[in-house]
Amino acid sequence: MNCRCGAGRPPYGAGVAGWLTDFFLFWWALFYWNARKTWFRLRGAHRDSCPCQHYSDSGHALDSRCSAITHWRRPERFRRVCPLLTRTKDGWRCGVDAERVRPFWGRAALFGGGMLAALYVAGTVAVFAFLRTASYEVSYITVAWPPLWSELRASQEKLYATRAQQAIAAGNYPEALLALQRVCELNPRNHSAGLTLASLSQMAGQAYVAEHIYERLMQDVPEQRPATAQVWIRTLLARADYARIKPLAATMLTEDAGRREAWLHCLLFAVRQTRDEAVLTELIQHHTGLPDWCTEVVRTEILLLQGRHEQAVARLARVNNQPGSAYPPRYQVDRLIDLERFDQAAEVIISYGKLLPPDEASLLRLRILHARKWTSLLEAEYDTLLSYPLSPRLAAQLAACFVRHPEPAGLARFLDRFLQHGPALTGDSLPLYHAAYLAAVAGQDKARSEHTAAVIARFTSSDAKALRVVAGLLTVPGNNDQLTQVLPLVPLPLEVIYALLERPTLSERK
Repeated sequence: MNCRCGAGRPPYGAGVAGWLTDFFLFWWALFYWNARKTWFRLRGAHRDSCPCQHYSDSGHALDSRCSAITHWRRPERFRRVCPLLTRTKDGWRCGVDAERVRPFWGRAALFGGGMLAALYVAGTVAVFAFLRTASYEVSYITVAWPPLWSELRASQEKLYATRAQQAIAAGNYPEALLALQRVCELNPRNHSAGLTLASLSQMAGQAYVAEHIYERLMQDVPEQRPATAQVWIRTLLARADYARIKPLAATMLTEDAGRREAWLHCLLFAVRQTRDEAVLTELIQHHTGLPDWCTEVVRTEILLLQGRHEQAVARLARVNNQPGSAYPPRYQVDRLIDLERFDQAAEVIISYGKLLPPDEASLLRLRILHARKWTSLLEAEYDTLLSYPLSPRLAAQLAACFVRHPEPAGLARFLDRFLQHGPALTGDSLPLYHAAYLAAVAGQDKARSEHTAAVIARFTSSDAKALRVVAGLLTVPGNNDQLTQVLPLVPLPLEVIYALLERPTLSERK
C-alpha cells in the first residue's frame, strides 16, 4: 500500500506565494472595487455597466460570475472585500442582481484602519526599542501617544546632558562641548547646561563664544538673570574686560537688589581702572530708583574722579548712624586710606562702632597698618582676625589681603589654620584653596605653597597648570596681558581677583 502524505496539498512555497498574492490583491481590491462600485451607483445602476459581474452572464443573483476573483488563488478570501460573493453548486457567484451591486466602504475603513493601527503599533515599538537601546529614558506611552511627543525632546536633552557629565568626569572636554551644544540647541532655556557650556568654551580659549552664551542666557532665561550675571561678571573681571563690566554692573545694580553692594563695588572698580566718570553721571541721571546710600557713594566717587579731593574727604569723613547698608562704611574707610588720610580713616572706624562687623573693622585696620608700614602692630591685628571663625568670606578676604601685602608671619598662621580648620575641600570651596595657594606663592612660602598645591592636585587629579601659571606671574612685573589671559581659567573668589588686578605690578587697563 502506497501512502502519499499531503496528497492534494500545494507545495509549501506555492502556498506562501498564493497567500502573498491574495494578500496584495486584497488591499488593492479593497479600494479599487469599492471605487468602481461607487462610480457604478453614482452613474445609475444598470446591468450592462456592472463593474464586477461577467458581461455575458444574465446579471441575476446566484447566476452571474464575479470578475473580481479572476486572479485570486483562493476566491473565498475576496469575501472580506465583498460579502455578496456566494458559493453555489456551480461555483462562486454574485449574491445579488447586477442593479443591486454596491460598495462596502465600512469594511474598507475597518480593515484599512486596523492595518494602519497595526503598522503604527509596530512602528512605535520599533522606535521605542531603538530609543531604549540608545539609552533614552523614555516610556512606550511617550512614543506611542502624540500629545506626549514633546517629552521625547526632553529625553533627548537629558541623554546629551548625561553624556556631557560623563565626558567632563572623564576629562574629555571636546566631547562635553559637543554634547552641551546639542543640549542647548534642544532647550535654549537649560540654564545649567548653558553656564557649563560657557565655562568650557572659556577654558577652550573661545571667549567670544562664552560671551555669546551669557548674553543669550540673559535674554532667554530672564528669571535667572541675576544668577547668570554673577557667573558672567567673574569671567569679565578675570579678563579685565571693563568695557563689558560697566554696563552689566550698572544694569544689575538696579535689577539685583539683593547683591547691590557687590554690583556697586564692581562698577566703581571698573570706573577707577578706566577713569570713566561719564558712566557714574549717567547712572545718577537714569537710575533714579537707587537708594540714597547708593547715590551718595556714587556722587562721592564722581568727586574723586574729578580731582575734587577736599569735597570728597568731607563726605567720606561724615558718619551716618543709619547708613542703610554695610557698604558705605567700608567704602568710606577704603577711599580715605587710598587718599592717605589714615587718621580720618581710623576715626571713621571707631565712630561707626558696632555698625561695622568686627572682622570687617579688623581688616580695615589691617589695611591702615600696611599703608602706614606699622609692621610692629600687625601681629596683634592678625591675632584678632584669626580669633574669628574662619568662614569662607573671611578666608577669601584674608587671602586677598596677603596677595596685596605679603607678610610671612601672618601668612604662615593663616595658612596653617586654613588647612587644618578651614572649609573642607569640595567643588564649591576649591576657589578658596586656589586663593590660599596664590597667597602662599605671593608670600614666597615655598613649603606651604607646595603643600597646598598637593592638596589641590589630589582633589582635582590634575596638574593645575593654569593655577601654576598665574602663580608664576605674581612676581613678574609688567605681565598684565598674560595674567588676564590665563586668570579666567582659574576659579577664584572675587576678592582675590580684585587683589590680583590691583597689584602694583599690573599696568592700568583702559
